[in-house]
Amino acid sequence: MGTLPLVFCLILVFLIAYIFILRIKMAVIVRKRQQAEKEVNKEREATADILNLSKETISASDNDIEFLPQFIKYTLRTLKATGAAVMRTGDNNLFTGVAVAGIFPPLRSVTPQVKQQLMAHEKKHTEMFRRFKSTFTTTDIEELCREKGFACFYNALPIWFPEDFIQEAPRILIAPIRIGNRITGCIIATSKDDFDSHRLTEADGRYLIRLAEIASLTLEVLNVFKERQEYKDHLQSAREEGMMQVSTGIIHNIGNAVTVAKLSVLELQEQLVTKVEERPETLLLDEMLPMLKKHIDAGDVGPFLTQDEIGKQFADIMKELVTHRNHSIEAAEHQLQSLSDKMFHISEIIELQQRFVGELGTENMTQMANVIDASIKIFEETFNKRGVKIETEISPSAPEVLVDPSMMTQVYMNIIKNAVEAIDQENDHKKTYQLKISLAEEEIDGIPMLVTAIADNGPGMTPEVREKLFSFGFSTKGTSRCRGFGLHSCMDTVKKYDGRIVVETELKKGTTFKICLPLNGNKQTATSIG
Repeated sequence: MGTLPLVFCLILVFLIAYIFILRIKMAVIVRKRQQAEKEVNKEREATADILNLSKETISASDNDIEFLPQFIKYTLRTLKATGAAVMRTGDNNLFTGVAVAGIFPPLRSVTPQVKQQLMAHEKKHTEMFRRFKSTFTTTDIEELCREKGFACFYNALPIWFPEDFIQEAPRILIAPIRIGNRITGCIIATSKDDFDSHRLTEADGRYLIRLAEIASLTLEVLNVFKERQEYKDHLQSAREEGMMQVSTGIIHNIGNAVTVAKLSVLELQEQLVTKVEERPETLLLDEMLPMLKKHIDAGDVGPFLTQDEIGKQFADIMKELVTHRNHSIEAAEHQLQSLSDKMFHISEIIELQQRFVGELGTENMTQMANVIDASIKIFEETFNKRGVKIETEISPSAPEVLVDPSMMTQVYMNIIKNAVEAIDQENDHKKTYQLKISLAEEEIDGIPMLVTAIADNGPGMTPEVREKLFSFGFSTKGTSRCRGFGLHSCMDTVKKYDGRIVVETELKKGTTFKICLPLNGNKQTATSIG
């Protein structure tokens, strides 16, 4: 019986020990969970803070250059580091400096005096750092950080750093910034090893990786925003260039019409403003008719007209003078009609311009025949000057479509202009160039469309050019701020109305653009096909 209490005591001791160990394990688990939660919350806070930084810089012209200096300052604060720097990948996969924060030693060998000045003036150091190009590459950083995702140095240095760097930064963390699988930058954080300073550890290195990941995501967003902004700017430039082309074409046509009108006025002046003695009617009135009346009064007009050498020529001379005067009047009437036509043409062009400006940005049910006619009028003198023959085949019963007529005028003008430029480029003097423009209803892929076909017999295009024709920024005419966006802008406008542009081309034979707009509210995915 004496052994039973002992057994119970042993069991009790075992249970107490087990419970104690279990509580210790639970406490460790709780601490780990709390630590994990703390790290997660810290990363969440970092994400929110960095997103706020990106909001502040998203409207800047160089978003990444504005964002990264703020980001590295935030990194310095949250890591409680002594110094930090951020770099971007440049040419040949080398790194270029962007910004430093805190007391960061120079990454190149400088005199002690310069070193102290740079470390004491963060702004001056950043200015110099932006001219810094590293001797290490993305491959070097990739290899350095391969094992942990970051690199840490305690009282040691990367081989590319100056030897005196360790004096101010005995602890170093390096982490890459990646976009996709590509290293686009890196972060360097440093600290002292003093008792009263925060000493960077591997835990800080893991946190630095998270900061780099957040930074890379932010940079991606900023890059997308920047690209979209550039895209919008280029499209706006292309539209403004299109408007300028319309205005230039209108002014050019007005100038040509005014020139022709001036010539007509000069011809009229030459015909009407002559010396009095040289006018046919002066000879008739002052010489021939008085002489004829004299013979009539004398009663010998008959012999004068039949026997006198001068009198016998009177009838022919008078006929010739009257005929000459009649021809002059007809020529003057012709010149007046031409002058009237040109003045009407000028008035028509000015009215077209007023309508173009007035309708810009306004969608109406539009008869596309009028838009095509306006586009042809704008280029009329250009066609005449280049000897390009225009043929139109426009269905009078073509239905109206809901479009912005001014924007569609730009579409037609851009395509017509490209056709004329292609003809100019080929410049085959043996060839009679033609531009055929038609408007008719047509069914494409089972969808009723109103189709405008603009066909030229110019040089045509290669399959490679045809493939890239509507690509953003593509041009065969050299470089310019607005080059390569005209046809892309055309496609963008036609897409707005659920339409498509069909291109058919053959080398040495010409190109046909078909601008297709759906009828009866049909919807489709806009595209270009050929």
